Amino acid sequence: MNQITLTASVRTVQGSKAAGRLRRAGKIPGVVKRMDGASTLIELDAHDYEMAMRGHHGDQLLVVLDLGQSKLSALLRELQHDVISGKVIHADFGEVDMGHAVRVEIAINLVGTPDGVKNANGVLEQDLRAIHVDCLPADIVESFDIDVSGMKIGDKLLAGQLNLGDKYHVTTHKDTVVASCVAADEEIELPPVADGAAPAAEPEVIGAKKDAPAPAAEPKK
Repeated sequence: MNQITLTASVRTVQGSKAAGRLRRAGKIPGVVKRMDGASTLIELDAHDYEMAMRGHHGDQLLVVLDLGQSKLSALLRELQHDVISGKVIHADFGEVDMGHAVRVEIAINLVGTPDGVKNANGVLEQDLRAIHVDCLPADIVESFDIDVSGMKIGDKLLAGQLNLGDKYHVTTHKDTVVASCVAADEEIELPPVADGAAPAAEPEVIGAKKDAPAPAAEPKK
């Protein structure tokens, strides 16, 4: 992965009003959690941030924060977005030691067409969109490509079966289902829902057609 460098300045003002003034001035307020437990308030130029992050889609990315007097390696931990415009309005970073492993969540991309889909009219269901791993900061990637071309009807791919290489230690429970290949007419079994609890979301079916939206009612004349 190419190194992402973000130019930032230490800020001394805080609070919602101060943050609002920064945003109106084209800045993004942020905070860096330091390894010693302290926090450093920072601000980034919104345009420069967007340009530096163009093409990067991972939820947790390793960056170098250039604070002028010093540079530090940090993990982009969380972004807050404006609900209307979608623009970044706050960024949280965590300082990291490049020689020590960190725990991150990395997206999973399923690649290839399963044998059960190609030759037995099955469907591929992706149950897990991201996986937790421990690795060195320099080995953080934006996503893992997982080949599912060998899956047949009835096969399930578990987290413990993923071969991510020696650099990554999977911390997601080994029996967690990542993907499954089922017959096209097989119903999806959902776990029982306790009284008062919201029903669990169904796993995403890759390639399934979505129902068309109902036509809007015409206004009465």
